[in-house]
Amino acid sequence: MDQTTVYSNVVLDIEGTVCSISFVKDQLFPYFVQQLPTYLSKYDFPLDPERKSNDEIEKLLTNFDERLYQSKEALFQHIRKLVEDDIKDPVLKQLQGFIWEQGYTTGTIMAPLFEDAIEAMKLWSILCDGLYIYSSGSVRAQKLLFGNVEIKKSNGSVECADLNNLITDYFDTVNIGNKTKVESYSKILKNIGVVDEENKKKCLFLSDNPLEVQAAIEAGMTGIIVEKPRNHPLSETDRKNYTVITDFKSLFGSQ
Repeated sequence: MDQTTVYSNVVLDIEGTVCSISFVKDQLFPYFVQQLPTYLSKYDFPLDPERKSNDEIEKLLTNFDERLYQSKEALFQHIRKLVEDDIKDPVLKQLQGFIWEQGYTTGTIMAPLFEDAIEAMKLWSILCDGLYIYSSGSVRAQKLLFGNVEIKKSNGSVECADLNNLITDYFDTVNIGNKTKVESYSKILKNIGVVDEENKKKCLFLSDNPLEVQAAIEAGMTGIIVEKPRNHPLSETDRKNYTVITDFKSLFGSQ
């Protein structure tokens, strides 16, 4: 890729932007649902939120509605339904991070990021003031994903790479808020120290979701839609109203 960029800061979505939707839907979600009963079996139900426990998962489970953690089966069915419906529940997202950690640690899971996204991240980490991640997945899950990236070598072998050293900071729906709300992007700008309008425009947000891109634009950022294979189809209105890219290379210029 060429070695220049007009942006001072870059904020990246994950699913459908730097990695395929199929990785999340076909690998991460099924792994989580498959492993969940084993984790739930460790606890005595009904759970007691008043009990002084040092177990982070147990404490997290009691953040669901009290009616749900009276029974292991009721809690499992509720969580599975959240996953099936792709509900961006903050408690679910944090729980997923804990369980996915086992898969990443054992090598069962590696994240197949798009090659052009990996190269772009490497360049942005050098050329920009900051490279940030903003995902509905928890910060814990984000760090696990970028810490276990699948790299396919020219000889056909596969290696695991840690790209967290490229990233300045991580944002999720717990520490920032809903990804379709303008105030969330205003909060990100404040957190990274960008306040004047000119510098806000130099803060690039990339996502496959037009609603998220619109919210970022309304907050003063430059928002661009990333279109990758198997992403949700864009409407003609989306293509008319927003800049759409299919390759990260198009965001860089020559010296």
